[in-house]
Amino acid sequence: MEKISFIYIYEQDAKIGVRANTILIESAKERLTRKLPIEGVEGIVIFGNASPSSNCVRELLERDISLTWLSSSGKFFGRLESTKNVNIFRQRKQFAMGEDSKFSLELSKKFISAKIKNQITILRRYLRNRDADSVDKIIDNMAKILKKIDRADNKEVLMGDEGLAARYYYDGLSKLVEPEFAFNGRNRQPPRDCFNSLLSFAYTLLMYDIYTAVVNRGLHPYAGFLHSIKRGHPALCSDLMEEWRAVLGDSLAFLVTSKGIIKKEDFEEPDVNGGIYLNRKAAKKFIAEYEKKVRTKSKYLSYADFSVSFRRGIEMQCLQLAKAIEEQDPHIYQPVVIR
Repeated sequence: MEKISFIYIYEQDAKIGVRANTILIESAKERLTRKLPIEGVEGIVIFGNASPSSNCVRELLERDISLTWLSSSGKFFGRLESTKNVNIFRQRKQFAMGEDSKFSLELSKKFISAKIKNQITILRRYLRNRDADSVDKIIDNMAKILKKIDRADNKEVLMGDEGLAARYYYDGLSKLVEPEFAFNGRNRQPPRDCFNSLLSFAYTLLMYDIYTAVVNRGLHPYAGFLHSIKRGHPALCSDLMEEWRAVLGDSLAFLVTSKGIIKKEDFEEPDVNGGIYLNRKAAKKFIAEYEKKVRTKSKYLSYADFSVSFRRGIEMQCLQLAKAIEEQDPHIYQPVVIR
């Protein structure tokens, strides 16, 4: 069976167990019990306080199901995973190619070029329903930056171009969102307005989808090509996220706000650091919409003539990257570009 499902646990002080091929989630505090089939589950993500039993942990490790712990606001604490997918030979090649400046630069150009193309597509898609001439100018400016990407001769220049395109992009987004979700540029850690909060939450969910796919394909999540390597940062996951941010994260934030799935009153009061986050009930709704999104099938991979879900697409991109690394050819990797 193809593993495509994640289980998200928001129940506070919940106990997690496994019995007869069923995952049991019990919260006495919330007087709630959930029973979910374990077949097809790829990962479990815990928000806040929940405790898996030792028997549950052992069963999950045997089945190669990862456990990720996040705070209720999405801060990463840690992850438990089996060692079944560790491919040290692939990772040795990954480390070696990470030291190859030409390989890293060519791969980085692909990540950034796809990111900007997808951002432009998202702006054009939502511009159809808005009267915003200024967004047309923003798109033109981003298109000019896009033409410069292939000419970048080092990653510093490349990241400078990407940063400028990002500022244009978020300015464009701010002109297209619903008035009650208006925002002034990208902000995070913590997000200080409702729309940025949705973006950050979507990126968090996407990050651990990508993290799982990277690990399952025997790659090392912390050894990247575009993003600098630093302690505690899954640089390769950040690299791969670039082409998916607009496709899955930004479009989801637009969807839930434009359709009224998430409303302004679904957010809690700012915390002590000024951070704004969804309340628990709304967060569950947002996660449900994210799951619908990543399970949506479409023909969008340049090398596949069949429809695949976005989650399966992430896995296939990881396999493509692994092949590019092993054959030492960055041109093998074809990033996702939507139309």
